[in-house]
Amino acid sequence: MSAELTARTAILAALGGDETLAGLLNQIADGEPVKASPPWLLVGASVGTGWGARGVDGVTLRQTLELTLRGDQLSAVTTILERIDAVLRAMDGELGDWRVTSLRFERSRIRRSGTEWRAGADYVLRMARLT
Repeated sequence: MSAELTARTAILAALGGDETLAGLLNQIADGEPVKASPPWLLVGASVGTGWGARGVDGVTLRQTLELTLRGDQLSAVTTILERIDAVLRAMDGELGDWRVTSLRFERSRIRRSGTEWRAGADYVLRMARLT
């Protein structure tokens, strides 16, 4: 499986398997949700670039996560983003044929539109093929 699909599957499993996060969200969607009532989290597009060294096949991925939340409390957005960060940092790095060699938060965006908060967070994963 490609690094992108491997990472996406692992991220969805980690986020979906966290009971605390499940209590804060109505849905964790792989791509744009068809039916969702906020709060929901979208695992969005990923962008991959190759890297490597002698004998190492590697990929750097930027994974976007997007949160939609209704209400007036910015603190709820912060709570959810902090939980997402904790879950991703605790994610197992051994992913079949791939190993996550580093995972770091890169940037975030938070904006309010009408009655909704929208927040985005980008994470960068560096992965190496084990086989």
